[in-house]
Amino acid sequence: MTSSPRATRAIIKRAMNRTAYTVTVSVLLSFLVVSCKSTEADKIAQVPQSEGSPFARQPIPPAPEETIKVTYPSGSAIPASSTFIAGAVTAGTTLTCDGSPVHVTPQGFFAHVVPLKPGDNSFLLVEQPTGKQRQLIIKRELPPPPISADVFKIDSEQLQPNSDRGVVVGDLIEFSAKATPEAEVMVTLGKRKIILRPAAAVSRAAAAGRHKKSVKATIAPSSVNQGLDAAYGKVYQRRSASPPDLYVGFYKVQPDDQWKDLQPKFTLNHAGKSKSIFGKAKLTTLAQPFLAETLHADTIVRVGPGAGRTTPLGSGVRFFVDGWQGDQVRCSFAPNHHFWIQKDALNFEPGSNESGAAPNSVARTINVGSDEYGSTVTIPLSQRLPYQIEQRLKPNELILRIFGVTADTDWVTPAYSQPGLVDRVFWKQAADGIYEVQVPIKSSRQWGFKADYDDTNLVLHIKHAPRLSANSENLQGLSICVDPGHGGRETGAIGCSGIKEATINLGIAMKLKTLLENSGANVVMTRVTDKDVSLDERVAIANNAHVDVLLSVHNNSLPDGRDPLKEHGTSSYWYHPQSIALAHSINSGMVNDVGFPDFGSRFQNLALTRPSGMLACLAEVGFVINPEEYAILISPEGQQRAAQGLLNGLIHYLHPVSKHKAASEELKTAMRSHD
Repeated sequence: MTSSPRATRAIIKRAMNRTAYTVTVSVLLSFLVVSCKSTEADKIAQVPQSEGSPFARQPIPPAPEETIKVTYPSGSAIPASSTFIAGAVTAGTTLTCDGSPVHVTPQGFFAHVVPLKPGDNSFLLVEQPTGKQRQLIIKRELPPPPISADVFKIDSEQLQPNSDRGVVVGDLIEFSAKATPEAEVMVTLGKRKIILRPAAAVSRAAAAGRHKKSVKATIAPSSVNQGLDAAYGKVYQRRSASPPDLYVGFYKVQPDDQWKDLQPKFTLNHAGKSKSIFGKAKLTTLAQPFLAETLHADTIVRVGPGAGRTTPLGSGVRFFVDGWQGDQVRCSFAPNHHFWIQKDALNFEPGSNESGAAPNSVARTINVGSDEYGSTVTIPLSQRLPYQIEQRLKPNELILRIFGVTADTDWVTPAYSQPGLVDRVFWKQAADGIYEVQVPIKSSRQWGFKADYDDTNLVLHIKHAPRLSANSENLQGLSICVDPGHGGRETGAIGCSGIKEATINLGIAMKLKTLLENSGANVVMTRVTDKDVSLDERVAIANNAHVDVLLSVHNNSLPDGRDPLKEHGTSSYWYHPQSIALAHSINSGMVNDVGFPDFGSRFQNLALTRPSGMLACLAEVGFVINPEEYAILISPEGQQRAAQGLLNGLIHYLHPVSKHKAASEELKTAMRSHD
């Protein structure tokens, strides 16, 4: 159960007293560590570092030893209205920032939130009684100024669309341009002319229209917000909602539109002047779809260009293509069911817009069987077609949807050899070109699933449960992959004194490895040293070892605009429903043993939570930019407690205590206390 705030503070205080000597030594050593940029794209709770991210930074030079050490912020152009300064001073000293007291631990770790105005912000840190000082210049992102009404201009770099498009009749194309306010802006597409309207006018018109129709005028006056952004689960206003120089519009492709690499022409008319420029995008209309097939195993499939993922596909899967946007190809799996795949992941069949076998099949038989992995459901088809898998826990089942398939199913073969997880299935024609198979699972839990093709037979695999010992302290029969997050050039977040998250993760993971092996589990590690291991390699290690559980060990940070003194604690993350209970149990185990606040267990789209062939969970033990938690995390004792909490959470999931047994134990405890 979650510790109370008072109990949490007591636990942290005891741990800090027990580890004061060790922590002090760690602080002194950490002053030699150079502040590094965190680069692992899949680190879910630190400032995003991917190319083009608004939060991307360049490291600043480390401070000389005689000055105050600052490990965050580590770069420039902060987009938020505040940030936090994290670092370390001499143990036992105090610190002020522009005269205001800074929160400092006895070990000298500190974090302090500061407001930011656009442009340069200067802050003076002073350590007492040593008198050490450090002047910080922190830059807040300056939003690009709007084009002045006195300037006749249309910005060629801000025209949309800005990537090539392949379209069919009925598609909508959205246009936008930055140009002189209160002017006329239009787009010419061959013989078509589209008038773009000012974004502010569009927003006002939308709101006014709703007010007119509404009985109670309770809708906010602005209804279209062009300047929102999001970081770490929270949405914030990054830029103006309706810039005065922004013009927007759209066009629906008509049957008589015939374009081949047509470049939209943007025209600005104002005060008797006229100027036209061509956009970078080239538009092409498709009269016929053409055929493509996937080239690789685990081909990434998205619901929109660069948007959320759905079930990955194996190689050789065929479907129609009827559009593209840049290097993202629009794939038509069934009528009105489009998905997007990267162009370099596809092979386009020559002349396929005129001839070739259409991607469809008839499903006549469903065969239920088993293999070493677990139970199988096989649907013989005439070719490899796209599919989706949906997992449900209530009821406990898997839903397999196959696109391009028509039902003529008159035979379902059950598994005769031995009882398995599946003894019956149900099918239906869910829609034109969508064949749906419902697979109830005879188990209180699901342990993994995957699908692949054996020739042209689509096989759904359902993992059997590990054969565990009945002894709740024994993990004999469990195979687990432990992944210490980051490593090598992927440093992860940087703690208050400069110790890398990757180093802390490895320390906890190696201690967990020992505990698991002492409990009888078979443990596979993705790394045991500080080395580079890609995200794909980590997942491949777990898949190739056929493990039951994949557990990735991390520690947390925060983006700008947040407060590490208020937002901190222990958390865990899952992707597939089958891993929800495991993530909750592991989170509870860490909270109970480490004593940090419960920061929650939630869904997160991460490379180390996405694998479906086993249970997969990512654990965030604590926050390395919270001074108190950092002091615990860098100590051997704190890392041991974190490892023990992870183990206890895993054991509780694998051997849950029944309500009757739990009540009995509580009664015995109460009676002993009474005696």
